[in-house]
Amino acid sequence: MCTNDFKAKINWLIILMTSIRCICACLVELGNDEVYYYTYAAQLDWNHFDHPPLVGVLIRFFTLNLHGVNDFSMRLGAIVSAAAATWLIAQIGMLIKNERTGFIAAILYNASIYTGIIAGLFILPDSPAVLFWLASIYTFLNLLREPDQSKQNWLFTLTGLWIGLATMSKVHGCFLWLGILGYIVFCKKTLLRSKGLYIGFMITAIVIMPIFIWNIQHDFITYRFHGDRVAWQGFEINLQTFAVALIGQFMYANPLVALLAAGMIWAYCHKETFLDRTTTHFLLWLSVPIIGLTTIISLFKPVLPHWSGPGLLAIMLLTASWVDERLAISAKMSKGRSMINSMLYLNIVVMLLAVALVRYYPGTLGKKDEKHAGEGDFTLDMYGWRNFAEKFQQVQAKTGKLPLLVDKWFIGGHLYYYVARPLNMPVVSYGSLHDLHKFAWLMEKGDCLMPGSSAYYVAASNYYKDPRALYPDLFEEITLLAKIPETRSGKVTRYWYIYKLERAKTTLGTSVWY
Repeated sequence: MCTNDFKAKINWLIILMTSIRCICACLVELGNDEVYYYTYAAQLDWNHFDHPPLVGVLIRFFTLNLHGVNDFSMRLGAIVSAAAATWLIAQIGMLIKNERTGFIAAILYNASIYTGIIAGLFILPDSPAVLFWLASIYTFLNLLREPDQSKQNWLFTLTGLWIGLATMSKVHGCFLWLGILGYIVFCKKTLLRSKGLYIGFMITAIVIMPIFIWNIQHDFITYRFHGDRVAWQGFEINLQTFAVALIGQFMYANPLVALLAAGMIWAYCHKETFLDRTTTHFLLWLSVPIIGLTTIISLFKPVLPHWSGPGLLAIMLLTASWVDERLAISAKMSKGRSMINSMLYLNIVVMLLAVALVRYYPGTLGKKDEKHAGEGDFTLDMYGWRNFAEKFQQVQAKTGKLPLLVDKWFIGGHLYYYVARPLNMPVVSYGSLHDLHKFAWLMEKGDCLMPGSSAYYVAASNYYKDPRALYPDLFEEITLLAKIPETRSGKVTRYWYIYKLERAKTTLGTSVWY
């Protein structure tokens, strides 16, 4: 049971971090991935091209079934999930060791770039996935401490449910069962005789069945897409992608948190005792496989550092236990506390500086030449879209209401969310499945761009594509209607190009009305 002192500290931590996330959510526009996942909410399905459906359901819930859509409500599900996850990881820390361990774990959770910002502020599949991952850990740890067989069976059932929901958020939730099975086979074979284990499997299978049914209906497109991302031909080692993955995982953890984790690993390898063996081995089984596999793949192909993100959760708990043990035997406790707090402050500073950078950096961090202005500037993914929508509306008022043609999920996602949705414009998707992703399914709801019809096409200089090169024989005429400079703090960041594609020669895609 948590004493009032630690309960108050955890509550204040949750209030502080939630407040900061809410402020940041209101101050910067949505990123590429976030606007893309709005399409999951706009067209709910049992599964989607590249991820399971739960992030779309989360968006639906916190935008009041899409009746209150704005940048803050879009991110609210992630923010609430982060608050709940902070409380939950604190409970796990208390369960495995003591109250201080729980509080340290909660600080490490919010100090991590991955859990504190990527999954904690931005609305991504990771946002609900991390919460259900922690719920799985908490439930199974209680199971390991439960002597009553009937209660064990119930906890296995609950574990299966949480793992199913984690997988319905992001498919890497299956690593939870991999870790649990590895732990049982090598450390707790008696659980193989528990019927609860197989009930838990069955519950997970039932929960994630929609993913398989959808993929059967769509030629297993999700698995073929992700298979292409992680499979490699040959065994030629690529040290560059390996280094990028290592540095990325180090940075996403927060460098200070990563250094502490390195100290914990050093202590473990030198047989220092800071947590009971049962819990230590279980947590290692939930971290090493997913982190190890991501790192191995990076030896041959590029990976995204957040792929291994959930593995950080078990590492945080082990690190919190080790730090607690060091504080208990060290006379320099105030210095230790300062170091832990500094990790949290660093992440807060990173969030606030990132907001300031996005909103106020003069001009662009990317290319400066007019043709490619802004190219390579990641901050522009979260800047200028609302202003452009106003400029576009002015052009539309002179030209008339036409469909908007998109050929790729980005910048298509931003145009769909910030331009087409509020202006109630039809959207026509035309391109390859690899480029369109979910937009290929959104097409199924609407009408084609018929021969003789016209459409708008928008290009941005940081992702510039010339429609005259993209569609050389599909329209009778392609005209540049407007070239609009975008500025930040008085300096040009990029240019917007609005084209009119006149009189289609053939049927193109299908459109979506909002």
